Amino acid sequence: MHAFIRRIALASLVAAAWSAHAATLELSGRVSDESGQPLAGVRVTVNDVAARSDANGRFSTRVQNADVYAVRYDADGHYPSIHAYSPLEFEWWSRPAPGDEVALPEVSLVARAPGRVMLAFGGDAMMGRRYSEPYPGEPVLLRPESRLDDARALLRHMQPYLEAADFASVNLETQVMATRPEGKAPKSYVFYSPPEAVVALREAGVDYVTLGNNHTNDYLAAGLASTLEALDNAGMPYSGAGLGETAALAAHRARIGDAPFSFLGYVGWAGNFSPNQVAMGADKSGAAFGTLENIVATVRREAGDGQLPIVQYHGSREYAEEPTLTTETRLKRAIDEGAVVAIAHHPHVVQGFEIYRDRLIAYSMGNFIFDQFHYATQYSYLVWVWLDDGRLHRAEVVPIHIQGYTPMPATDTVRQKVLRRTYALSARRGVTLGASGGHGVIRNAPADREARVADLQDVSPDAPAILALHTQPWNRPATAFATAGEPPARYRLGMNHLPTGHFESYPLHGSPDRSWIEDGAQTVTTLDDAPSGTRAMRLDIPAGVGAGRVGMRTFEYTFEPGTPTTFFVRGRFSGPATVTAYEQWRRRDDNRLEALANNRLRTIGRIETAAGGWRELRFDFDSPRVSAISYRVLLVVEPAEAGVDHTAWFDDLALIEWLTPPLDAGPLPPFADAARASHLELIPSPATAGE
Repeated sequence: MHAFIRRIALASLVAAAWSAHAATLELSGRVSDESGQPLAGVRVTVNDVAARSDANGRFSTRVQNADVYAVRYDADGHYPSIHAYSPLEFEWWSRPAPGDEVALPEVSLVARAPGRVMLAFGGDAMMGRRYSEPYPGEPVLLRPESRLDDARALLRHMQPYLEAADFASVNLETQVMATRPEGKAPKSYVFYSPPEAVVALREAGVDYVTLGNNHTNDYLAAGLASTLEALDNAGMPYSGAGLGETAALAAHRARIGDAPFSFLGYVGWAGNFSPNQVAMGADKSGAAFGTLENIVATVRREAGDGQLPIVQYHGSREYAEEPTLTTETRLKRAIDEGAVVAIAHHPHVVQGFEIYRDRLIAYSMGNFIFDQFHYATQYSYLVWVWLDDGRLHRAEVVPIHIQGYTPMPATDTVRQKVLRRTYALSARRGVTLGASGGHGVIRNAPADREARVADLQDVSPDAPAILALHTQPWNRPATAFATAGEPPARYRLGMNHLPTGHFESYPLHGSPDRSWIEDGAQTVTTLDDAPSGTRAMRLDIPAGVGAGRVGMRTFEYTFEPGTPTTFFVRGRFSGPATVTAYEQWRRRDDNRLEALANNRLRTIGRIETAAGGWRELRFDFDSPRVSAISYRVLLVVEPAEAGVDHTAWFDDLALIEWLTPPLDAGPLPPFADAARASHLELIPSPATAGE
């Protein structure tokens, strides 16, 4: 049994002690091959400090304290591997007692072999709209006088992960032109990005882009012609669109290693407007139309010519967990006809993987670089895929955090969210995700649901009711919960939609986190006694102002209407105050900015607070029903003494959607998906609730 509740409680004690550490710390770890055998002589570089693994595959190095630790592994005869970690994770791993030595998770390297290639796939990519014309108060990320340098800077964090592969690809979900043309398709959203974006993608290691998507004809034939010219000028190969049907359905052929690959891209629907978004006939521009007939014909054509086809398809529903039947059918038929990998886009959130006939299907890659505000669209992944003569050898999930519209390797709670979701959605399709360092590993084997019992028996009477599960292995979810004592404890599992509420990644790489309100009264500050890490949100309410607010900066999608939900926060106050929680809805036809400013606030709950140390605040409510497409939660703080300055601090903000009803100890019922759970709540029994 694993007494994890008690160990979670210790993490807060470790956090308090961590801030007292010296300016350096010792990092150690082990590196192995895929069979688990140690690899000697591996060059391990941590933030430019190098070490070598010994005969047992172990290494140790002392480095300066930092906001993020980039760890790269290079070994002769093996592909490189790169991982990123945060100090918050070191707090988790240093239990039961903090110190200046941290053991990193073991990493396994893939050997180079005859016929083996490493491919990298990213999701939706664009650098238009809010990159150059941001919302009020937002920085301009692509400035007219320095567009190329700015675009390079946006991609610098992901460049090593792209360059590690033999060949890298993303979905270019935008047209490319220097200035906005006058004519556009009659649709709600149209995108264009400057030519410098394509140059930066190429320099960052992208070797090919698919154009088979619903934005490749946004500005019609003139826009597509400009896009193709910009791609040619940048030396960026492409397929999936053209000025006529034949060109759109043509493949990009590339020799990678000694193998001949063909890259095909398609969009799944024509569009309900005129002119539509797909290429038709000899001179109707657009994306390749991914009908079943077109997919079958083009994959057969390439396979028949001795090529190894790779299919990328744009379809399914936005923000959904699962692909549509149409998407699944078309991708599997592509593999039936000879495709060696099938990759899908469009939902803007990641979905799971399936291994079908020993070939990999990725049902949604989410975003790679994009300007969406929705919280769920900011947590994504890059996928490394190794093929042996076209057969799947291994794949690796590299979690991404798109913070401030800037893609970077995800760490701590964001990585956990990406990997937990990917594990759960892939397990539904029989795919095992193992772990290598900070990445998930996809193996061509049945899902391994190892029986793992989580022990609730060591809960102390003063333990917090809601517990974060971040210290638990994301790829070994509990299959049963055990408890002792009378009456037995009950519990429920929940999933946090806001993994950046600890504020530790807020300043990472100089990219602002757009998750939280920051309008002058609120600042993210270093705090020695922060419950998690060393940062918290500070709210200053000057005398006479009356009230201040913190909370979500924008709306989150209502994925499950009417679901029991908790807004959880840890707070500390300089004096007595009333904290009121409100929810604000956005309906489907509401303008986002107008909704933020004008839509009414609905009271969730109210709590009276006093001066003193950190305390837990929780507000329970049901998520909005179908009338609200999205919503946000705000906390308004009203000091009891209006004539004095008031300061409040907040940490560990979480929007927890409860995945299960209260459960009894024992095996989890079939509907209880522990893999996605980030939080657990202990439910008081009726006999003890009033004690």
